[in-house]
Amino acid sequence: MFMLKNVRDSIMQRTNRYRRAPFLVIVMLASSLMPFALPTAWAELADDFRIWGNVTARGNFGFIDPDLKRFRWWGEIQPRTREEGEDMDQLLIRPGIGYALTDHSTVWIGYAHVINFVAVGDNIHEDRFWQQYMWSGATPLGGFTSRTRFEQRWQTNGNETGGRFRQMFKLSWPIPVYPAVSLVGWDEVFIHLNDTNWGARQGFDQNRGFAGIGYRVQPPVLIEIGYMNQYINKSTLDNMNHVLSLNLFLDF
Repeated sequence: MFMLKNVRDSIMQRTNRYRRAPFLVIVMLASSLMPFALPTAWAELADDFRIWGNVTARGNFGFIDPDLKRFRWWGEIQPRTREEGEDMDQLLIRPGIGYALTDHSTVWIGYAHVINFVAVGDNIHEDRFWQQYMWSGATPLGGFTSRTRFEQRWQTNGNETGGRFRQMFKLSWPIPVYPAVSLVGWDEVFIHLNDTNWGARQGFDQNRGFAGIGYRVQPPVLIEIGYMNQYINKSTLDNMNHVLSLNLFLDF
């Protein structure tokens, strides 16, 4: 009788956990978008539909020497369009190297180059150095990732250095009946650390919130597709971008 009670309690705890996880994904995304759903926020916004692609490859240097397995590499390319996908908006290339402190936490440094395609005039190029700390691992509610990133940015339309802080939280909940498919939700906030003569203003810069589906095609191949809301704080008219986000992750 005691064994039956333990089995029943275990099943009930697992069931409640499965019920809470998708609810938490929805709450996390809804909370991030709630300020932007208010009529006052929508009253003076420029909005657009965009398509963002992302291919990220990452792995370690264990193929060179087993002693180097804790050293990591990262390569990322992101083409981004605007105006319902008709015009190129940005192209971002971001390599980096990292070191695994533990099985769950890593530190990274890297470089990024961004081309901003403008409608009139010369394109604006941006160079960045970035540093980040990531924690990623399994929790009772699914896979959880916290990413804290600092950036130092230079643009060709100015000569000052801009600092920016970014914090992202991500939850991926595998569907019990088909664990290769996951519900995915994440939110990332961006904060400018100083003013620059190329347009950065100290304080809140933007927020990105994502909700979608992940599919693990094979152990090293993950696809995530969904909707991303991007709210950008501007000096004149704030922007609200509705983004179809297409992501391919390759883990080596």
